[in-house]
Amino acid sequence: MDVERVLQRLQAAEVQHLPLKALNTDEALQPREARMVPLREQMRVERRSEEHAGTLRLALEAAHTTELEPVFAADIGGALFVADGHHRLKAYRLAKRETIPARVLPMSHREAVLVSKLVNCAERALEMHPEQRRDAAWQYLAAVTHRGAKGLPTGESFRTVAGRFGIGKDTVQRMLRTLPKVNPKDHEGHLDPGTGWPRWPRVRRGPDGWTQDAEEMNVEQITRHNAEQFAKKYGALIDQFTVEEIRLGLQLHESEVLMDTVNEDAADFARETADADADY
Repeated sequence: MDVERVLQRLQAAEVQHLPLKALNTDEALQPREARMVPLREQMRVERRSEEHAGTLRLALEAAHTTELEPVFAADIGGALFVADGHHRLKAYRLAKRETIPARVLPMSHREAVLVSKLVNCAERALEMHPEQRRDAAWQYLAAVTHRGAKGLPTGESFRTVAGRFGIGKDTVQRMLRTLPKVNPKDHEGHLDPGTGWPRWPRVRRGPDGWTQDAEEMNVEQITRHNAEQFAKKYGALIDQFTVEEIRLGLQLHESEVLMDTVNEDAADFARETADADADY
């Protein structure tokens, strides 16, 4: 399966104006899984998502002749599913439009799942959180290598995969080394709904949610910094929760800070970016 070729055909498809009610959504075709984002960042990510849809809605309401970029729709057995453009679809609905421009291509559900991951990491889309981009790359690699049983397909390399998804090539190498060792049964409840393969953050952190090197974390400094940020940004929410709920919430927050401080994927990407800047 050449996902890149499917995507190219979809991008070249003729634009149609479809009734909004003709388009369906599927969780498996939405790679922006909020649960992959650290708790302390989820509110910011959700707010950006809402603001993005709101901005698009205002553009549509400013003039009835205004149209947004066509959404990409997968024709799966005669039913149309949005593979890219969920924010645009929401904006059209909020603006009470009856039709939406779309490019449509017949494909299998599996192809649609991978196309959605690939296209949502492109520049044209709202930027995904780094954890979401890494998981999209991980799911793509699992599919094209048959879950690590084969090498990368012809034309693909560590660098091309890294470029497609905006991650570090060392992370791509780490993923390829990890793929053959993964058993989905060890990660039940943490599987991608489209591929049935475990999420990368779950695999990277281990079944218990912790990394190997958590002891390198300076807990006191992180706790102090996050406590200050919490007090500034979320102080108004405290009255809505019990003392026990706040205590447990802070424990979850501290755990994620510990895990992400030793995120090798982020360190690889930062190092590679710095190296590229130096070469330039």
